[in-house]
Amino acid sequence: MKIGLISDIHEDILSLEQAFRFFSSEKCDQIFCLGDIVGFALPFFKYIETRNANECINLIKKNCDETVIGNHDLFAIKKVPEHKFGFDYGADWYSLDYDERAKKAKEKIWLYEDNEIKSALNEESIEFLNKLPEVSTIQFDNFNLLISHFCFPDFTGSAIYFPREAFHLQKHFDYMKKENCRFSISGHGHTEGIIAVNEESFQSIPFGEYNLIGRSEWLVIPCTARTTRTNGVAILDTSLLVLSTYRLTN
Repeated sequence: MKIGLISDIHEDILSLEQAFRFFSSEKCDQIFCLGDIVGFALPFFKYIETRNANECINLIKKNCDETVIGNHDLFAIKKVPEHKFGFDYGADWYSLDYDERAKKAKEKIWLYEDNEIKSALNEESIEFLNKLPEVSTIQFDNFNLLISHFCFPDFTGSAIYFPREAFHLQKHFDYMKKENCRFSISGHGHTEGIIAVNEESFQSIPFGEYNLIGRSEWLVIPCTARTTRTNGVAILDTSLLVLSTYRLTN
């Protein structure tokens, strides 16, 4: 089975349409979306005239078999994450003004108003995002796969943190074992290719094919949206155990 994987669309409707055309040409059997469908930050993205949050959500609803929520999606609907990375949001987080939240956050979690344009979401889009899980386990014939926008205990990527060494992922690997998952795939990192981590090594791999090894692995795929980094998509071949990443060009 071939699984198309997209993440970090950030309202880039043109790149999303290109991704779905590519998956169709590659005859993918299913498509998974790993979050951050919406959220447009001025310093990083290059398509302000064509961004379309609602149409991106409509295409995800029509074409994706599994979808999880990301940190920018949560901000767009003013919802705090279920998995909080140990941060105490309190009961009234979004009723506080920006300065109060910034003081409380103390650079531990992301705040967005300094550079993010408000997503123009309709009621149907808000309802869709509200119902998305933070993490999902998918069963295949030969393994279980965990998908999320980021890693445990911050499945949505709401904290200002990114692991740099294999041992930083130990809690995530413990969660994978509890869920009996051999592999875990996330977005959020906007990597140019793949980040592949097992319990002993942490490596960045350029665009191309990556053979999944026998041990458990956490894998991060590229950003679909056009940013300051090369954007792309991924395809997981569940029979051959190969994860391939592809550049998108617009």
